[in-house]
Amino acid sequence: MIMSEYECNNEHSGVGKFLSTTRSVMIPMAEKLKVAFRGSDSVRVSIIHPNSPLRGQLTVGDEVEAIVLGDGTKMMNFDALTLCQVIIRTSDDTKRQLIIANDSPESMDLFC
Repeated sequence: MIMSEYECNNEHSGVGKFLSTTRSVMIPMAEKLKVAFRGSDSVRVSIIHPNSPLRGQLTVGDEVEAIVLGDGTKMMNFDALTLCQVIIRTSDDTKRQLIIANDSPESMDLFC
């Protein structure tokens, strides 16, 4: 399940406004997600295995802005290692979500 949230940002240091989008991706109960993350300042999806349960929901290059746990805890500002540790530690949480950020509408992928 993918939900989208759109907001206009007036604080962009360019001419006019730009569309900032985020979407949440439910993290399924699976022994392995078969997704790799990379980064220390901003965490991005670096590899998606063909058999990943998240294939089609995530794209290589997606920036992970936050992870939201089933109890409502929202974690932000982490590196790839910390994100992986949280995903593993909360593997029994059926309501976990990744919040994926994208500030560049030109780079959004459309699937038909």
